[in-house]
Amino acid sequence: MSAPPLLDRRLLFVIGKGGVGKTTVAGAMALGLADTGRRTLLVEVASEQRSEALFGVAPPAGIVPAEARPNLDVLSIDTDTATEEYLARQLPMRPLVELMVRSRAFHQVAQAAPGLSELVTVGKLWDFATAVQGGAPVWDRIVVDAPATGHGIALLEVAGQIRELASSGPIREQAAKIEQVIHHPAATGVAVVAIPEDLAVSEAIEAVAALRARDLPVAAAVMNAVRASTVMPADEAPLRKVADSAAGDAERAAALAAIDTLVAARHDAAETESLVRGTDLPVVSLPDVPDLRPGSGGLERLAAALMADRRTGGGV
Repeated sequence: MSAPPLLDRRLLFVIGKGGVGKTTVAGAMALGLADTGRRTLLVEVASEQRSEALFGVAPPAGIVPAEARPNLDVLSIDTDTATEEYLARQLPMRPLVELMVRSRAFHQVAQAAPGLSELVTVGKLWDFATAVQGGAPVWDRIVVDAPATGHGIALLEVAGQIRELASSGPIREQAAKIEQVIHHPAATGVAVVAIPEDLAVSEAIEAVAALRARDLPVAAAVMNAVRASTVMPADEAPLRKVADSAAGDAERAAALAAIDTLVAARHDAAETESLVRGTDLPVVSLPDVPDLRPGSGGLERLAAALMADRRTGGGV
């Protein structure tokens, strides 16, 4: 099957272990796509609302998105609301649905039911992906800030599991359609996020292997928070001489600080190379941006870096 670059696919999942900046990367990806004129929806799951820190707009916890930027809407899928909506479609009696969702026992059972939250979540994503207005898709791109790696893979797998469990009927038919789209590399792409630390890189490599083992369309890796240095490697030896012989503390401190930036950049470049070798994927390096608050320009800088990379379909 044809596999275009990551950003040329309509449904994009961003996964990664906690602490690697997964939400930041998803937000930057969505912003970059929106800035190119593509109507984009950024979706958080499990009622998370972390993107508010990036855009200054709280993603509604429900089923109706809110505008965060031109061409960019945000939403946090609330599992309870999505479950109620799902039941209303499956059961013809609305009063029965309302009675069920008001029941504490029902919510306890629903939370314990294996795969139910993932099922209603992926079903809602399917609604967004197939939404049409005036004969055209409502959104050109949907970026999903997926749960941490293990739960993120479970979310991607749930449609296939439901299809296998359901013997027949509309649930099985819908699950089969969703599974087909999620597994199709022309429609869906998964990006795995890491930071330049040994454990994070190892876990990202394992996640890519797990995705491939399940025939899920992993398309790119993102190395987030990569440190850079303006010091050239050839300058290291002279700087060390300055640090060893400097008469003043300020001069010595400045030389040591410059060396530290070079060492950090060298370390991060080595970790990035490990990610490239371990995944055999296009790897996008994003700079370390300390300030990502709305108005700081930090998220815009990351979005520009993502969109400039030709290997992921962002370059022109």
